[in-house]
Amino acid sequence: MFTTLPLVQRVLPREGETYEPASNSPMILTAAEPDERLAEAVRRLFPGAMLEEKSLAVAIPWQAPEDAFAEAMTEEVQSGGSFGKEVTGEVQSGYAFPYSIQWGPGTDMDGPAETVKLEGVPREGYRLILSGSTALIGANDAAGLFYGLQTLRQLLDQGAPLPAADIADWPDAPLRCLNYDLRQTFSKPELLVEYMDTMAAFKTNALLIEYEDKFPFARHRDLAHPRHALTDERLDALLDAAQRNFIEVIPLQQTFGHLEYVLGRDEYRHLRETEASTGELCPSRPESFALVCGLLEEMAARHPRSRYLHLGCDEVYSLCECPACREAFGGSRNRAFLSFVNRLIGFACSLGKKPIIWQDILAACSDEELRDLDPRVAVMIWHYNGKNIDRLVSPLASRLRGLGIEVIGAPSVRCFDRKDDQNYPLAQERIDNIEQWARVAAEQNMAGLVGTNWTAVFSLGVPYGIFETSWYTSAYFADAAWNLKRSGGWSRRRFIDRFLHVFHGIRPKTAEALLGRHDDADYYASMPKLLDAAVRNRETASLIAAMVDFETAADRSRTIHKYVYRWRLFPGSEPERRSLTNNYRITRAGLRRARARMEAALKTFQPADMAEHYLLSRFYLHDFLDETLYRPMGLTEAEERDESGDNGA
Repeated sequence: MFTTLPLVQRVLPREGETYEPASNSPMILTAAEPDERLAEAVRRLFPGAMLEEKSLAVAIPWQAPEDAFAEAMTEEVQSGGSFGKEVTGEVQSGYAFPYSIQWGPGTDMDGPAETVKLEGVPREGYRLILSGSTALIGANDAAGLFYGLQTLRQLLDQGAPLPAADIADWPDAPLRCLNYDLRQTFSKPELLVEYMDTMAAFKTNALLIEYEDKFPFARHRDLAHPRHALTDERLDALLDAAQRNFIEVIPLQQTFGHLEYVLGRDEYRHLRETEASTGELCPSRPESFALVCGLLEEMAARHPRSRYLHLGCDEVYSLCECPACREAFGGSRNRAFLSFVNRLIGFACSLGKKPIIWQDILAACSDEELRDLDPRVAVMIWHYNGKNIDRLVSPLASRLRGLGIEVIGAPSVRCFDRKDDQNYPLAQERIDNIEQWARVAAEQNMAGLVGTNWTAVFSLGVPYGIFETSWYTSAYFADAAWNLKRSGGWSRRRFIDRFLHVFHGIRPKTAEALLGRHDDADYYASMPKLLDAAVRNRETASLIAAMVDFETAADRSRTIHKYVYRWRLFPGSEPERRSLTNNYRITRAGLRRARARMEAALKTFQPADMAEHYLLSRFYLHDFLDETLYRPMGLTEAEERDESGDNGA
């Protein structure tokens, strides 16, 4: 009936009625407590509105009823008090209808909300009533109203009139977190800020950020990247954008492994567990703990609104290999890990934060060892591949929860998938992983889910497709986290059609006409056919189409690489030479077109040198083979003569 991201939980149609706002149509928002972010959200989502005081509703003391929504809203606002605010003004964008925000129950509700049969509105949930020309949104908290506004905006973007309906909607997962990984190439700083609005539209309420050397360290200025570290002003803008969008930023500061940007420096090299472990800290050295505590202090201080502080602690492969650790911990990797991690947990708690660690080392701990883990920590369990996520996750999750330890799940929207030169997420693998995690999170009653979004295998690896290629899988994750209890069922059937409609403005009938039969895994491969139909986020669509174009050309080039051995077998054969020359020319032309298109798309989203980094990662091998293989064979010169129009005469 309605196309939304995420899909709303319940819709009760009002048969025979429609909803169509006019310039004087009221929109009434009602919640228990004031929050100044809501007026700003209305102005942003429905531009053209001007806020002014007006008597709107009877002011009565707030007492939360059993069904707060049913008693909190009315279709006909009674005059008498000075309890609300209304927007008036000229319509500038088609969305500037009058609205009021009422804190408290306002007036008695005897209208449309009575047809919505729920005991109450859960945390971050809302009810949205669409009838005639009136929209009413009610919630028990400001976040719920904010998400109701997001739904209304998505619906209005699809065109009026709409079917009249009573919508009841709420999240199944308390924590619904996306991820910025700033270790490799990443988006322009202003886009990192802008994308908070998109994440909020997907109703995510947290963002895990691994800054690495992009954090504006003050006491450790030597660790900040000389060109790409965020300035204090950029970081403030990012955190402010998160706050106004009801998004909690969870900073991730590595403290044990993945510290290449620290331990790769000569002044910290002595803190490695072994000389070969370029990213892993030795826990036996006093300077190690002092160093990471200093980093954690800076991180916590710059994120005062964050409840959590992620300590990393995954993939510490060289645990207990140095002589000092072997002696201190009797050669036990698990003892070495728990000893250091418990100290980190205590320090993070002293900063007023709830620490989070990854689970992979804990999975090898016995029950006795696991009981030694400080229960103040939250454990984030990640598993990205395979068909047995439940079997991999549930036993450890149950053990941890039995010890009173909070558990958060972590599927991935972009990860290795045994293809480190991927140019966009592998959709089928990511969809399968998210679906399995949604079921496990619901069954295990987890505190929430994080859709991790990695830029590369690790800091020194090849970059995956850039962040903007992951909106599709990120939205799929957000849809699943909001609707855990309908995992794998009708709730996400043909998700691709909903995403194309909401994110790109491509209606389902248009998609069907262009693609024929298609399913959720077809989004990326289908983009060249869909590009001309995209009316929203067209630059993202162009980026993905450029990546598909490159892969087509690169696949052709691999054919040339495979066939070139034939010139050694048949060095004097004119037909062999002609075959290689023809295929090389086609390949070279395809790669040349793909490079130009990819470069233009990348520079839309990334700083110039990061775009160049990505281009080099994709074209270096092709260029190298041109110079070392094809030029000595004479293929390059023949192609260059053709390009210049010189036929050798």
